[in-house]
Amino acid sequence: MEWQSCSVGCQFGFSPGKTPDAAFGSTQTRGTAGVLRSMESSQYYLENNIHMARRRGYNIVMTTSLSSDVPVGYFSWAEYDIMAPVQPKTEKSLAAAFISNCGARNFRLQALEALEKSNMMIDSYGGCHRNRDGRVDKVETLKRYKFSLAFENSNEEDYVTEKFFQSLVAGSVPVVVGAPNIQDFAPSPVSLLHIKEIGDAESVAKTMKYLAENPDAYNATLRWKYEGPSDSFKALVDMAAVHSSCRLCIHLATMVQEKEEKSPGFKKRPCKCSKGSETTYHLYIRERGRFEMESIFLRSGNLTLGALESAVLTKFNSLKHVPIWKQERPESIRGGDDLKVYRIYPVGMTQRQALYTFRFKGDANLKSHVESNPCAKFEVIFV
Repeated sequence: MEWQSCSVGCQFGFSPGKTPDAAFGSTQTRGTAGVLRSMESSQYYLENNIHMARRRGYNIVMTTSLSSDVPVGYFSWAEYDIMAPVQPKTEKSLAAAFISNCGARNFRLQALEALEKSNMMIDSYGGCHRNRDGRVDKVETLKRYKFSLAFENSNEEDYVTEKFFQSLVAGSVPVVVGAPNIQDFAPSPVSLLHIKEIGDAESVAKTMKYLAENPDAYNATLRWKYEGPSDSFKALVDMAAVHSSCRLCIHLATMVQEKEEKSPGFKKRPCKCSKGSETTYHLYIRERGRFEMESIFLRSGNLTLGALESAVLTKFNSLKHVPIWKQERPESIRGGDDLKVYRIYPVGMTQRQALYTFRFKGDANLKSHVESNPCAKFEVIFV
């Protein structure tokens, strides 16, 4: 299968006489990377744990974890109409639940029972505690409720499924049992409630009742629907504007390129040139989701984070660059033509690092990185 829109020429399939760059599954073929791809929780499928996958010989891991090589999350602008308008909340019950696996290994069933014991009316459409006919359209049903019980079957970092994103589409405030870092996936800081442990159920129930009885407070939880989600949320979901198969190809092509550049016979442009006391550094930059690099130059006398961002914007503006997510995002949050930098980070970092944990610790840290990494390569995320 060819990916016409991918920035890398990439083909999926079998070609007699050709050794593939990668193959799904563990492989012993020299020169072929083994790829593990799964959207299941590692709490149920141990091989999906990144460290376990490495030990089993997988070179590239594709899971819901943002720490995997090529994340394959449940989120995307194309699949979920996240900015769909909020509908009137017409149901008497505060919350709706769609839970069918009553044997989950976390405490989600106990959390449901704890909320019910708090004298809260919950309509259950799934197989667990069912009190409503489950033959309904889930998202259309959720639109009528103030709250949606987005209870996952495991509490694993980054394991956030359609249960959460369907709640966002419906404009029903998600009450979450699941990923301990669910706030990383929130469209605004007050857009969800999180039952981190079973003891939280009582206090969350009180908050739900308070919000239900105070329209201004409740409406604040959905303000992002009208004003737009945070830049951090957009940066996360924008990742899926490039299909995971294409991102796999980019990852592979980058690996191949790095290997070629380290070979003895490889000729590349000078990484720096000096004149007197000043040195000009040649750096490379690409947008996340693309493969080809663009050149930028920074002088040793102005090797700062501000200068790096300015050089990146100057380069991409000169190219009349259109962000890769532009046509994927809902029109209401595409913004204008001005480019806005969200993150700049070294190529090779995971998306968890890029989005949440990595920052250059000031200008001196950037200078050290550039000086110790000839022809340093970076990626930029625009929002």
